[in-house]
Amino acid sequence: MHRPLALLVAAAIALAGCTRGDENSTPGTTTISPSDATPTTLAGPVAVDECEDAPDPAHYTDTQFPIAVRPCTVPAELVVHTIRDGVGRPAEPGDTMIVDFTGVRAETGEIFDTSFLRGIPFDFPLGRGGVIPGWDQGLVGARAGSLVKLDIPGDLAYGDNPPPGDLQPGDALSFVIAVRAVIPPVTAVDAPTDIPVEPSAGAMETTVSEVVAGDGAEVELGTTAVVHMLVVRGDNEVVLVNTWEADDPLQILMEEGQTLPGVFTGLLGARVGSVRVITMPPADAFGPDGEPSMGLPPGADVIVIAEVMGVY
Repeated sequence: MHRPLALLVAAAIALAGCTRGDENSTPGTTTISPSDATPTTLAGPVAVDECEDAPDPAHYTDTQFPIAVRPCTVPAELVVHTIRDGVGRPAEPGDTMIVDFTGVRAETGEIFDTSFLRGIPFDFPLGRGGVIPGWDQGLVGARAGSLVKLDIPGDLAYGDNPPPGDLQPGDALSFVIAVRAVIPPVTAVDAPTDIPVEPSAGAMETTVSEVVAGDGAEVELGTTAVVHMLVVRGDNEVVLVNTWEADDPLQILMEEGQTLPGVFTGLLGARVGSVRVITMPPADAFGPDGEPSMGLPPGADVIVIAEVMGVY
């Protein structure tokens, strides 16, 4: 199956900064032995074999690798604990959630999966059946930046059909989930195509104009920015890429060399909710040869209209 050219180009903009998870994956498919899940590497002062029915926030600091300590009582129904609240709009069904997580068997405390060791957050559409029901139900209302513990009975986990690995049929599960971003769904009509933009030809440097000032988390060096964008040819203002059309924002690692130089410059300092117009000479965009396959000739300036949807 061939992806549309616009999506291929959008992926090139993000380069190695794109951190989307496998859209066909679900939590609980990577086995980690208990010997790897030591308190010093995963949970600070919390021993793997301890239990807690109500999580102690002191066990979950920003500098620690959180594990889900097993509940003392195996859950018969879904129990949601907000260890640390976040900011922004509460998650609703249909939103894209970007999260990191650690999961354990609720009966034994054995760690069976964690995204933290992989270094790649997991993303999924909330409430669409792409994850276990305990996640679809338990993460409704979560905000970006929150840390949530879910104690999930077996019938809201994998039931009698767990994935290959160490899970057993009927296992209740516990997860600690760090919510990195909550991204609302969009359609093509949500793209800010009505923003007045001056044509550009012969730009000597990248310029940035903030059309809408955001009030959320700030895009800083080393963070990952979740961005919708229009990529526009500078001289005739033809739209070459529109990520709103596919409802597929870019996840851009904000380090030099991980995205176009002009995009890197233009996004630094923006906050969630910001809309910026970034005008780039060829040297800060696709280079002097342009990208003829997408309709960008040699020597053409590039204009990017970017909306920051999340930062983590």
